[in-house]
Parts: sequence; C-alpha cells; structure tokens
Amino acid sequence: MDALQALLGAKPASEITDKVTIKRLGQDFTIKALTGDDIDKIREQATYPVKKGKKTELTINEQEVARLLIAKGTVEPDFSNADLLKHVNATDAGECVQKALLAGEIAALQEAILQLSGFGDFDEEVDEVKN
Repeated sequence: MDALQALLGAKPASEITDKVTIKRLGQDFTIKALTGDDIDKIREQATYPVKKGKKTELTINEQEVARLLIAKGTVEPDFSNADLLKHVNATDAGECVQKALLAGEIAALQEAILQLSGFGDFDEEVDEVKN
C-alpha cells in the first residue's frame, strides 16, 4: 500500500480515541486525537500581547495551552458541562480542567492527547506546540 492509499483509508481524527485512567477518581477518561487546526486554534487562544519596553511581543501561556488541549481533547467527561462548571466554580472548560484535576493528572492527559494526535516525544513536541 502506498502513502496515498494509507491516507485514503485512515480514520478521521475525530474517530481516534483512547482511554486514560485517572487513579484518584477510579475512572477512565475518554480522549480523542486533535488535528493541526485544533492545535493552531488552541495556540491562538493562549497567545497574548506582552509589552517589553516599547515593543509588544506575543507570548504563549503554556499552562493555558495544556488546559485547552485537555478541554478540547477529552470526550468524557465533558469539561464544559454546566453542573461540573458550577461544582468547581469555573467559567469555562479550560478553567474547569485547572480546578477539577491535579497537576499530575493534567500532565498525564496532555501527554496522552498529544501522543494520540501523532506527536512522538512528549517533551519535544510540547515545546513545538508552544512555539
């Protein structure tokens, strides 16, 4: 099979899913692969202008990238669920991720979503997503 045939027969990103166990909760979270467009939109959302002297530079908030990756890449639970948002006193799915999960759980989910999305070495790819 050549590369074109492989691409034509490949599952769409929206159908590539996996489970990640969150031990503290005793539950599996269902995650999905993200496309390049998804990653680009997340990076845009987490990019802010920062004044440095007379210049303004764009800076990416790395923690926000992680939260948004998880919010977008997690199928179950739905971090935008109104009851969950209210329970953790969050205004959006990204903030809900930050308030509902422990730091290590965020890191584990982020790594799993990036790997499912085709990124290889987690640390190297996180740097690429941030830049």
